Amino acid sequence: MLRDTKEKKTAVAEEVAQIVSFHVGQEEFGLDIGAITEAIRPLPITPLPRMPQFVEGVINLRGSIIPVVDLRKRFGLTEVRNEPRKMRMIIIRGALNETAQKLLALVVDSVREVLHIPLRQIEPAPAAATGKQAGFIGGVAKAMDRLIIIIDITKILSGEERTALAEAGNVHP
Repeated sequence: MLRDTKEKKTAVAEEVAQIVSFHVGQEEFGLDIGAITEAIRPLPITPLPRMPQFVEGVINLRGSIIPVVDLRKRFGLTEVRNEPRKMRMIIIRGALNETAQKLLALVVDSVREVLHIPLRQIEPAPAAATGKQAGFIGGVAKAMDRLIIIIDITKILSGEERTALAEAGNVHP
C-alpha cells in the first residue's frame, strides 16, 4: 500500500517596501509611500525672500501653508523645459520636523508608479554617494531592469534648511 506523503509547504512572507517612483531629470527616484500624503498637479507658488535657491516658495493647500522644494534645483540638475501636464508636487510629511509632522511639497518632473520591492533588492547607498552633497541617498533599489535611487526624506534637508523651511511654513498670507 502506497502512502500519500504530502509535503507541507510553508509560505514565508517576504518583507517588501512600497516605493513611489518619480523622475527628476533623467533619473528615477523613490520615496517610501508612508511619507507621502498625496501627489497633486502643481499649485500656484508664492515666492519667499531670502530662501535657499531650491526653495520655490509656499503653496496654500486646503488652508495649510506648505513650503515647496524643487528637487531638480536641490539635486543640482540642469534645467529642462517644464512639461506642466506631467509635473507633480508630492506632499510629504516628516521632512521638516518628525515630531510635528509638518508638510513639505516636492516638485518633480513626473510620478511614475507605486512599486512593491523586496527589501533584499534594496542595497545601501554606494560609498561614493554618502558625502555631504548626497547624504540624502538612502539606497538603490533594483526593480526589473531599473535602478531607483531611494531618498531618505529625513536627510533631504540640512538642519539649517529645515529650520528655514519650517519658519516659511508658518507664514500667513
